[in-house]
Amino acid sequence: MCAFALGSAPARGQSPNIQVIPKPKQVNVGDGRFEVGRDTRIVLADNNSVEDRFAAQDFIDDLKATANFALSIGKGKPRRQIVIGRIELPSIMQALRRNGAEPPATLNDEGYVLLVSPNEVVIAGRTTAGTFYGLQTLKQLVSGEGVGAFIPSVKIIDWPTMRWRGVSDDISRGPVPTVVYIKRQIRTEAFFKLNMHSFYMEHTFASESNPLIGPPGGSLTPAEIRELVAYAQRYHVELVPEQQTFGHLHKALRLEKYADLAETPYGDVLSPQQPGTYKLVADLYKELNELFPGQFFHIGEDETFELGEGQSKAEAQAKGVGAVYFEHLNRVRDLLKPYNRRLMFWGDIALHHPDLIGNVPKDVIAMNWQYAALDDYSKSINPFKNAGLDQFVCPGAHTWNQIFPNLDAASRNIINFVRDGQKAGAIGMMNTTWDDDGESLFEMAWHPIVLGAAASWQEGVVDIQEFDRDFDWAFFRNDGDQFVKAERALGSVDALFGGATTDEMFWRDPFTTQFQNQARGLAERIRKMRLTVEDVDESLLRNEGRARRNVSAVAAMKFSAQRFDHFGRRMEVMQRFSDQYWDAYLNLGDRLKARKLRYYTGAIYNNLREMAEELSILKEGYRKQWLAENRPYWLDSVLARYDQMVSIWLAKSRAMNEALQKYEATSTLPNPEEFGLGTRPVAAVQGR
Repeated sequence: MCAFALGSAPARGQSPNIQVIPKPKQVNVGDGRFEVGRDTRIVLADNNSVEDRFAAQDFIDDLKATANFALSIGKGKPRRQIVIGRIELPSIMQALRRNGAEPPATLNDEGYVLLVSPNEVVIAGRTTAGTFYGLQTLKQLVSGEGVGAFIPSVKIIDWPTMRWRGVSDDISRGPVPTVVYIKRQIRTEAFFKLNMHSFYMEHTFASESNPLIGPPGGSLTPAEIRELVAYAQRYHVELVPEQQTFGHLHKALRLEKYADLAETPYGDVLSPQQPGTYKLVADLYKELNELFPGQFFHIGEDETFELGEGQSKAEAQAKGVGAVYFEHLNRVRDLLKPYNRRLMFWGDIALHHPDLIGNVPKDVIAMNWQYAALDDYSKSINPFKNAGLDQFVCPGAHTWNQIFPNLDAASRNIINFVRDGQKAGAIGMMNTTWDDDGESLFEMAWHPIVLGAAASWQEGVVDIQEFDRDFDWAFFRNDGDQFVKAERALGSVDALFGGATTDEMFWRDPFTTQFQNQARGLAERIRKMRLTVEDVDESLLRNEGRARRNVSAVAAMKFSAQRFDHFGRRMEVMQRFSDQYWDAYLNLGDRLKARKLRYYTGAIYNNLREMAEELSILKEGYRKQWLAENRPYWLDSVLARYDQMVSIWLAKSRAMNEALQKYEATSTLPNPEEFGLGTRPVAAVQGR
């Protein structure tokens, strides 16, 4: 919990608890505080710096939104000033010396010095990027509200450990974010000093040379990309196009026009045997080069499982699949060489052929993705290091196929992988999110995304307890721990199910023996889970007003808690329904037992219809969450899953009603197994 409450100063003699993510390299807390009063102005050391002016205005906007205080950029020397600029400027050097600070010569281009004394705040960067990052730290240091806002006296010298700190967002398997939401991603990632955002694209680039591939309403258009590139530059974020050039291209290769390019008929992988493969790659990247002005192209190249099974079979048999793969990689590299970009490629296939990694050109960057929660990642890091290749370590937010990210696995994966990457000299970190089943929502992923930011900026091992202690304040500007406790509680549900994919479990047909046996076997865990997520939902309902930043993440957590709770309730209903039906079936002469089954058909109280009603409410909740970040494209395909499950419950309710009507006339009930209620429960066997 924050040591100083909103609107109040720390008690005399106490040092404030500096809660900043990422944790700065050097922090020295002084006495007193800087009062952000009406006589405070922001002063630009270089009035002509567009970048510094934008960073200052960004700070002003945040202060207004989170602390309800309006500042302005002023001229001259006000009574209290927040002065910002590059370290090399004379006025900045004077301000640093005035406050007894000398920036170290080793401070890199993104490093900054932040000084807070009772009369002055100085934010100085080696570059405008450093100044921007200093202001992001300053945002987290401001406490209190209105005329009570203040900044504790502190000296911070800080710089990133890793040069590149990024996020790869899957926009190809369902959710395609709106321009407005991508801007939110960029702003929020930059707030935590991430400087790279990559769009994972299989078929969601609206190519002018290949217009059939990108679905209307579900692709990034050239105009949108130009707008986003300009927006990201202001936040010192490099946008990287991640257009697949080998595998994961089924959505293009299913089209008859491109079918001849497929390694196997209408498959996923481009065939290296077809000249048209390289024309397609050349056409796409010619357009991408004109739209993305950065240093990198990410060419994908992962999971080429079909390679060697179709058109390239003979060549693969003669040379080996690995050799065919690396020849394609080199050919794509040569094709794109005129654009003078550094190419990134996913490293999984290369690790399957360690003897050939040495053939990879040294100017190509291996994007080394590993998602297992391990204590040591050197086994996958060393092959690239020993081959003299630059690499990014690419952990995962563990969002895919889950109702809520598996934070236990994600935390261990991110912290340890980035730590080992730093030791091995990795030049960057790219945290990944995936939408394998088409329904994952990014808004639920901020805890692991921010953890990746901390791990790549800080040096060595992130202390997860310190990180969680600071998370509420840094992310939500909440002086407490209510939200991080909710994050952790929701993020531990997967562990209750042994790491199962909870989306898949959610959509299982409840009227199967497998589901009902699972419900019985997990009965105690389900009860514990429901109590946990209901506590989360209640806490969020009570405390959502405390969030002054990133409020939309609270709504996403509430929805996840409600979805978990419904799933648990469904398992409880099915276990009870199966048990009671079997009891009635084995005792057909006992009409009281049969008539208890009205709980599952009655007009007033109907457990089966109630399941359908809850799903209908969740469906609308999901629609709202989806549209808060994504385009309508693909949404109906997910909502259809809700509709299908609603139909299953309503159909069973009608069938149960018909069965009970028939029972009144014949004293018989349908066979439970044929009726979808599983094999005879052990308790029913014993009770016969």
